[in-house]
Amino acid sequence: MKKVWVGLLLGSLLLAGCATSPKSSASKTSQKATSTKVAAKQAASQKNTASSDSSSPAEATLWNTGKEAALSTFMAAWQREMGQTYVGTYDDKVPDHLGFRFPNALLNGNLAGRIKWGSQSVDLKWSKDGEDRSEFQVAAVATGGKAEAQYPNTYFFCLHHRRPVVFVTQTTNGDELIIHDTQNSALQAGFAKIITGSRPTTLTDSSLNVNMSRDAKANQWPQGYQGTWYYYNKYDHKINSMTQNDTDGLKLSYVAAEGQKWIHIMGAEQTAGTWFDNNAYPSAAAANQMRDWQYGDESKTSPAADSLD
Repeated sequence: MKKVWVGLLLGSLLLAGCATSPKSSASKTSQKATSTKVAAKQAASQKNTASSDSSSPAEATLWNTGKEAALSTFMAAWQREMGQTYVGTYDDKVPDHLGFRFPNALLNGNLAGRIKWGSQSVDLKWSKDGEDRSEFQVAAVATGGKAEAQYPNTYFFCLHHRRPVVFVTQTTNGDELIIHDTQNSALQAGFAKIITGSRPTTLTDSSLNVNMSRDAKANQWPQGYQGTWYYYNKYDHKINSMTQNDTDGLKLSYVAAEGQKWIHIMGAEQTAGTWFDNNAYPSAAAANQMRDWQYGDESKTSPAADSLD
């Protein structure tokens, strides 16, 4: 007997970090100093300020050589931890993704009209300083993975509307590059810290689901799943929504199926129902953009609904 089941796949969420402002400093002038010495100090101070102002544009850019060096250091540590090897533009190397060599593939227009972010066509622009105001500015690219991998992973370190985000692709057909936000929260947070100066808070699947078994047993709706969620309905070809904050009239359980743990949701008096197998998102725009996307840990066949009976 089939029952109603809802699986909401939550990727790593990043809360944007903000750069911290440098502390101001002021020098004390001795009360015993003569007016001549005071004037000399003021002149020197004005000269130093002018010199500092002349170099400030380079320091103020969203991307610069200092941040590129920081990304190189971060990636060296990250890839060791992951047991992988990457070639990156941040090391003055030329990443090669199945014949697309970066950054030239972005500079010469070879990928124009051939990059899709979910269902949305996007134009990735190579940028040296992150200041050209394009919607998607690529500051760095890295290609590689595990030694035994058949196809490479390529990461695009981007500024989307001037906010840091890391996209990844493993496209193998050569016609289009299909990119999506990497689900590696350490990579997203590490790049965000380099851009903004502070590490953002990350909410992973594990942190969102930490009390899932307890909540299901107590028949209370888990905190991480409360609110309004949007999903693309492949039958009516529309974005639908559902809002859930409590379990009035529902009965929850926490079960294993297809190698994953799921919330099994039924009506309190329900004996039969339907199968829901959509991915839901916090916004209608995200649901529409990712409507055809299938995540790597999802079953590539129709879910075995009967396994939850």
